[in-house]
Amino acid sequence: MGTEIRFVQNKGKEQGIEICFEDAVYISETPVEIEVKETEGGFHIYQKGYEKIEKTEEEYRCFAVVETVNGSRIEFWDTYQWRGEELVFARKTKVLQEDGHEAGFSSSFGLKEKEGYQLKDYDVFIPGIWYRKNENVVDKAFGSNQGDRHYYIRITRMAMPYVELYRPESGSYVALRHLSPEPSTGMKETGADWIMDGSFQYASMGIRNNDSAELVYNFPGSEGEKNYIDGSKAWAKRSHPLRTGFTQEYSFSVVSGKAKGYYEAMRNVWRFCYERRMPEHISADPEKVYRHSIELLNVYCQKYNGAMGLPFWTMVPEGSVCDISFQMGFVGQQTMCAYHLMRYGYLHREEAMVDKACEIVDFWVNESMKDSVIPRVWYNAFPDTFRVDYPTYTRTVADGMEGILACYLYALRTGREESRWLDFCIKYADWLVQNQNEDGSFYRAYDEKGNPVHRGEFNTTNVVRFLVNMYWAAGREEYRDAARKAGDFCYANIYLPMQYVGGTADNDNTIDKEAGMIAVYAFMTLYDMDGQERWLEAAKGAADFTETWTYVWNYEVKPYKGNAVFDKVGITGLSLIATGHSHADVMMGYMPYEYYRLYLHTADAHYREFGLFLNGNTKQTMDWSGELGHVYPGLVEESGELAMQYHNGLGKWLPWCTIAEIESLTRFQERFGSMDVEEIDGRASEINEADNRKKGYSWFGM
Repeated sequence: MGTEIRFVQNKGKEQGIEICFEDAVYISETPVEIEVKETEGGFHIYQKGYEKIEKTEEEYRCFAVVETVNGSRIEFWDTYQWRGEELVFARKTKVLQEDGHEAGFSSSFGLKEKEGYQLKDYDVFIPGIWYRKNENVVDKAFGSNQGDRHYYIRITRMAMPYVELYRPESGSYVALRHLSPEPSTGMKETGADWIMDGSFQYASMGIRNNDSAELVYNFPGSEGEKNYIDGSKAWAKRSHPLRTGFTQEYSFSVVSGKAKGYYEAMRNVWRFCYERRMPEHISADPEKVYRHSIELLNVYCQKYNGAMGLPFWTMVPEGSVCDISFQMGFVGQQTMCAYHLMRYGYLHREEAMVDKACEIVDFWVNESMKDSVIPRVWYNAFPDTFRVDYPTYTRTVADGMEGILACYLYALRTGREESRWLDFCIKYADWLVQNQNEDGSFYRAYDEKGNPVHRGEFNTTNVVRFLVNMYWAAGREEYRDAARKAGDFCYANIYLPMQYVGGTADNDNTIDKEAGMIAVYAFMTLYDMDGQERWLEAAKGAADFTETWTYVWNYEVKPYKGNAVFDKVGITGLSLIATGHSHADVMMGYMPYEYYRLYLHTADAHYREFGLFLNGNTKQTMDWSGELGHVYPGLVEESGELAMQYHNGLGKWLPWCTIAEIESLTRFQERFGSMDVEEIDGRASEINEADNRKKGYSWFGM
């Protein structure tokens, strides 16, 4: 079976279409579909086939007219054209005649496999939104209930605008890829009421789940039967005005292929779309990024009510401090801030920075376990007490302990041995060994007595890198064995079923990007430790999942709330955070180093491309160039929602934002002697593969 278009008579004695690929046939029996909203509040859906088909050397041109019950008439011209093995669909509609009883309309196109399989027979991939069956997502998330009939999702919520169905039984997949127009809107849409406006130039895509699962494209983009605008309502419908002469134009493509598993199916379509919509690489001066970031940390790092640390959050762009509390890891990143201040201080003979860093580490070592079995992780400066209502999340404490270990190791390199810091790390590592579950897992969160308060096990990845580095630092085989046992659990229960869940401690235990990132850390560290190829395989799978959360396409974003910078910079490099909402942040700034490492290990040029893309693009919203008007050039807004095309930002900087911007740079410098990734890439062929996996490649200063 080759690629072919066939037209077949439908039940209405009009022409439907069959799209034949090498491995599967997909059909649209009624390719012409409109939803018409009446002035009295009701609506009608009209579906029909083509009345006339013209074939030229390059394409098929198909024609139909829909006449409504009230007498309005809407004309459709659809074209189908093969571009290689990709079928491009373009539609032009025009209102020929209006009736005063009808207010608005939208048009749609649906496509399903000819045999008519149910949604349960497919794995679904929508970048940053839906992965396989979307198990372990919050109730409000798209795809959380596979008994729903409609899953229409605004394309601006997608890290890349496409929807893919993969049927494991046959190994075949099909995807709709949005092509045009560039999304835009002329109004701030604040509610889920049915809105009609001629300025809406965005689509929605998704799935209809009636007798069989069907890919669907809808223009302008309604959202339902779940929406992220107002969760109390099922639908947020959008229409164009039904007025004589009004026109619509849009295009998308259909892609199909075969894959040996769902990782391959996900990777194939993502990379296919990426290569055809290659994002522009935005340059950022690494020295300025680094220097401004360190200056910012140094400004904010001071004693607050007697304790050294950095505020929990400040305002962007004005820089005012708003919350003085310290979080050990995760978004607070106190100990990793200490590491970077210490490193810079030693390298540039800034003793005051070194002293600040040491005071931060001493605070956590001396205070966080005074009355608890494991470290408490969130401290209020006013009043001076740890938050008793906040458990020790495995993610938060693992981040914090890695920072302390990094400080210990860097100080050791300078001839300064802080044995108490290492002893503190050993105490927690010993607790991990003693409290590891029989299957190798660890729980999501514990109380001060070490009792689990959340028994989710997907956070097991969080401690693997720490345990491996403790094995190298302290030379204790029980840490290596615990890391390997945890890795076995993660391989079987996270990597193989693609269950990257619960990476963020402040979201529900749902599928998210950071769980994928931390899985990359875990599996790469295990590969560094023992060289087993299965760890590299798992790291690649986790990296392939994680990159699909990153915006790699631009669209217009106007100011609304938060820090207004998108008139000067684009959105590429920002990344969706978790299922259940559309907030995006700068977290992928952590990852250029990891993707470049994967390239060196695998010779897969895509990892190189993606690492280089991330390196500059993730720094667009930081004012390193001085052009964004931030009080401190190192300030960067944590996150905001872009999908409604009016930026709904938090207007906040948190310490993790700066660590995300510089961690990868410093790791490049520690490993390759330079922060300039382009310069490093120019001599990549000189990097020895055996040296590439030497002890300590996974972390700083080892």
